[in-house]
Amino acid sequence: MSNLLLEEMTWPEIKTALDNGFNKVIIPSGSIEQHGPHLAQLSDTVIAEASAVDLAKRLGKTLVAPVIRPGLSDHHLSLPGTISLRPEIFSGLIEDYINSYKNHGFKQFIMISSHGGNFSALDEIASKLSQKHPNLKFVTGLSLQDLLDLISSMEADENMPEGACGGHACDYETSVLLYLFPQHVRMDKARAGYVGKPTREVLDQIYKGGIAAVSETGVLGNPCYAKAERGRRYFEKEQETLFKTVKEKLNEQ
Repeated sequence: MSNLLLEEMTWPEIKTALDNGFNKVIIPSGSIEQHGPHLAQLSDTVIAEASAVDLAKRLGKTLVAPVIRPGLSDHHLSLPGTISLRPEIFSGLIEDYINSYKNHGFKQFIMISSHGGNFSALDEIASKLSQKHPNLKFVTGLSLQDLLDLISSMEADENMPEGACGGHACDYETSVLLYLFPQHVRMDKARAGYVGKPTREVLDQIYKGGIAAVSETGVLGNPCYAKAERGRRYFEKEQETLFKTVKEKLNEQ
């Protein structure tokens, strides 16, 4: 199949796919939130869709649901433009997606996110739904700690200064967008923010006091030297890791 996006397919095309064994659906979630002075508010959303399509191709027999946006972004509300959902609304949206798709014959649901604020909620939702629907499969992608560890290792592999890949509008995220969607990047506006390891303590400070508690620019890391070619390597490495993680989780159940 050349198109894996459910929202761009007709119902007969979706029925044919289901009849041919396409019983897995990826539900990606992103955000509409500030990404420093140089990245568009939809950054997480477009990355989430690209990640989901790539993962669907790797898994095979898999389709991609419309990206859920906004996400859980209370910690970014201090900067203009950010929209944040209430946790019960975010959870309700995912459950309504699944209730719709399971009625059509989908059996395996893969919930991934490109926005760190959604991760723990997705784990809780997957656990809840697994108990409610034991005949179906519900898995998530990388954990937040998995992602932070991966970003740190990629930073070292690329010989970047420590802290350049802080995890938000940083070298990693900016480079990925330059590779995938350069139209959403204003490199002439790029500025460094908090430059240091994205430790659990730092994240806790952000979630409690908001992004402004550690960064006036809304950036965690340094995007000033971002490159599209490095973004390609970042993206491919992350996708390889995501695929292995999801594949293992699907086979465990």
